[in-house]
Amino acid sequence: MPIQGLRPAPEPYSTMLQRVFRTIRALAWIPALAVAVLLGAGPASGQAAKTAPPPAGNGACLGCHKANTLEGSVHAAMTCLGCHKILPGETPDLPHAKALPLVDCTAACHREPNAKQPGLSPAAYADSVHGQGVKRGELDVARCWDCHGRHNIKPVADPASAVSRKNIPLVCSRCHENMNVIVKYNIHAESPYQEYLKSVHGRAVFEKGLAEFAAVCTDCHGVHNIQGVGEVHKQARDPETCGRCHPIIFAEYKDSIHGRQALKGNIDVPLCVDCHGEHTVASPKETAAPTSKSHVPDTCSGCHARPEIMKKYGVPEDRIRTFIASFHGIAIGLGDKAEANCTDCHGVHNIRPAIDPQSMVHAANLPKTCGQSNCHPGMPEKIAQAKIHRPTGIKSSGTTYLITQILLGALAIVLALTLIRFVFELTQRKRRRAKRP
Repeated sequence: MPIQGLRPAPEPYSTMLQRVFRTIRALAWIPALAVAVLLGAGPASGQAAKTAPPPAGNGACLGCHKANTLEGSVHAAMTCLGCHKILPGETPDLPHAKALPLVDCTAACHREPNAKQPGLSPAAYADSVHGQGVKRGELDVARCWDCHGRHNIKPVADPASAVSRKNIPLVCSRCHENMNVIVKYNIHAESPYQEYLKSVHGRAVFEKGLAEFAAVCTDCHGVHNIQGVGEVHKQARDPETCGRCHPIIFAEYKDSIHGRQALKGNIDVPLCVDCHGEHTVASPKETAAPTSKSHVPDTCSGCHARPEIMKKYGVPEDRIRTFIASFHGIAIGLGDKAEANCTDCHGVHNIRPAIDPQSMVHAANLPKTCGQSNCHPGMPEKIAQAKIHRPTGIKSSGTTYLITQILLGALAIVLALTLIRFVFELTQRKRRRAKRP
């Protein structure tokens, strides 16, 4: 009991602070309850929430998914719920359902069309061969994250990006070098990546470091608008696609007999890929290239040795056969690289009908064509007018037919004399043996 007249000892400072903190904690629920009531966020009557909702940001998600951080990606400022939507009827409580809806990158973002390059916009994906596969419920077709990555997406200009120009061929090869995928979807190219590595484009990218200039998969096939083989206007076969990198050559081709018909949609005429190949494009200087000097006749025969095509367009059917039988054809067959082939006379990308005044084989232009410095310089006009594609087995071929008949007659005589000599010698030998004792 305190002595009367004396004041009690002052309360320690630490004890006073503890009392203040207990009071604050006791009253802290009042503003929280007021906010919950105002926002209508309180639990249903008579039912308490099982777990607390996750806090703002990605902290709650990264508590379990530590490896899926967005740090350093183009989506670093986004929240997980920006892509991973909650199932209808569910609340964002933790833990969430095991199976969340697949991410739809064009649901709220990436919807802007690109007027200059329509295929560059992700909005074009839905109509692509991949997007159509998704609509059919195919699970192994390429989706956004298969190409761009998942949580580590980098800007396209970043060399570390999965879709940087140098990395695109390897990314595409994950599916297009997978034999299970190739067989399932009947893809005609079985090893496009390996073929591309050996091509003039692939070597320029990986050996010479020219990824910004040499063609990669998306330059030919498109970005988000990739079409299947059956499409009539497939970008990868369109000469205008090649013309974006080779404008001068395309300018010649579009005015040629082949180019004019190709741009009208005629499926019978040769396109760039028909002569140069698809993933195996090689320089004409390479011996194995279909456009090398020794292989050009074989390449042209892909069309010009087909009777149904030649008849349809009124072109003689024997052009390949008569060339092979000509002096030029025989020399090339024997390995001579200096002899003229189809392109030396008719042109390369600027091939025109013989009746076209600009054609290299027009009657007025033959002396210049045949008189090239590496062929027959100074050739007289009369000799230049001689026919090259002349069949040797008919009388209308004139001198060629006559010479052929003379040579065949001489060969027959030599064979006959040889046979007679052989029979005579054999008979004489038997007689000599019979006279021996």
